[in-house]
Amino acid sequence: MAVAIVAIEEDKALRKLGVRDSKQLSPRRRRELSTAIRQICECAVELIEPVTIDRWVAERGLNRLEERAFARLITQLAPTVAFIDSPELDGEKVGHRVSSHLPPGLDCQIIAQTKADQNIPVVAAASILAKEAREAAMERLKDELGDCGSGYPSDERTITFLKQYRRERGKWPPGTRKSWKTLKRLEQKVTLDDFGENDG
Repeated sequence: MAVAIVAIEEDKALRKLGVRDSKQLSPRRRRELSTAIRQICECAVELIEPVTIDRWVAERGLNRLEERAFARLITQLAPTVAFIDSPELDGEKVGHRVSSHLPPGLDCQIIAQTKADQNIPVVAAASILAKEAREAAMERLKDELGDCGSGYPSDERTITFLKQYRRERGKWPPGTRKSWKTLKRLEQKVTLDDFGENDG
């Protein structure tokens, strides 16, 4: 998982670039915008390893992990106002929790909103950098494991790869989130029929 922050005095330049939610961009356009964003903004990106995600999901929840990551990135750039794509409907509570993790003396107003990456240019820009960091991590994983697909649950190539790896090695590949719901569903299907030669 990748989390990013983008800081800029005014968002006019980002609007002019045409930044938008990373999910609405082609890979080529996303790469172009990522380069442009880094040229005009202060930026920071954090990659969170699967083992860390699994631990937090088991103990405190993924949203709490994201909030801690937001706080670390905000601390790095120390903006006066930070907009966050809230993982929960109650953005005010999310904002308060993020603020509670900021160091004393850092005066930053936290505004957390759902779908902020669709409505606020700096959040859209951050989503682009996070997506690029995530894709770069996937490419490194492919160098190690071979073509494992995109890593998304809707990608049949990813599902096929996971099944084949599990069948051949008796375990899931490195870099896999054990708390991933897709993996849990596949784990429930570990039978000779599911992972044998007759697997469709």
